[in-house]
Amino acid sequence: MSEVCLWKEQYKIGNKVIDEQHYQLFRKIENLLAIARGGDAETKKKECIELIQFLLDYTKFHFESEEKIQREVQYVGYTQHAWIHQEFVHTIQLYKEKLEQNFSPAVLKSFAGTLLTWLSQHVCGCDRKILPNIPLEDHSALAGAAENIDLIVSKLLEENYGLRVKNAKSCLYKGFVDGKIFVRRVVRGKSEYVFLYGFSEQIARDLYFALSSLQIADMENLDEVESSALAEITNIMSTYITGALSDEPVADFRYEDSVFTGKYADETYNLRDGIVISLETDHGKMEVLYCRIK
Repeated sequence: MSEVCLWKEQYKIGNKVIDEQHYQLFRKIENLLAIARGGDAETKKKECIELIQFLLDYTKFHFESEEKIQREVQYVGYTQHAWIHQEFVHTIQLYKEKLEQNFSPAVLKSFAGTLLTWLSQHVCGCDRKILPNIPLEDHSALAGAAENIDLIVSKLLEENYGLRVKNAKSCLYKGFVDGKIFVRRVVRGKSEYVFLYGFSEQIARDLYFALSSLQIADMENLDEVESSALAEITNIMSTYITGALSDEPVADFRYEDSVFTGKYADETYNLRDGIVISLETDHGKMEVLYCRIK
């Protein structure tokens, strides 16, 4: 299996210490991804657990270093950024415990996909704003749900993946969302929201390649790395959107996601009051359904 290089020059934020730490994290994720995709994860269980422990320890060390720099430069988004760090350390800890209790190649692949996607999105969407002292988000000029979703998704696609949205339009949900791959994300707090993201085949392939330098092998049968990577892309989008549309603290919400391929026909939730935002890029089409169900 050919070696994959996940590090990109665009991940540099301009601070040598942080850039080197990011580089080391991406290199360790390469090691984990190689084991996950190599078909011999069971025989390398001890190596995997040690690698995950290293990633947990090094991530904590890196976050402490980065937050120290944020305090020194009086970064305006420090509090929110530190909370994002804390939440992701918790995610790594949960995966580590799950793998220690019941090790499986499927969970290992899911962890590798989640970690890779989170780190690349966080570096591009959050860390590059530290030195210029740019807030993580600013929705003060936005009016309604459709405008928020359009702006947030368009901004994240461009900032994280270099995909410019050429055209966007919205309509009421008519019983379907276009796409080849679908990620449904349920957000529960005092209120409850359902997001459904529909990716065309081209944009799904291009987003995954931008993250991993790998091709999706079978669009009808995603493996756990591919599924978790695409789900994690929608995770940060849903978090930003919920933060913009709800008065509840984002930290109070609980999340659940499911990935579907081919055609979305699940009827678990009544989505008749939802709105659909359709975004066209040079890399294909993406649709986002948003519905407050409680």
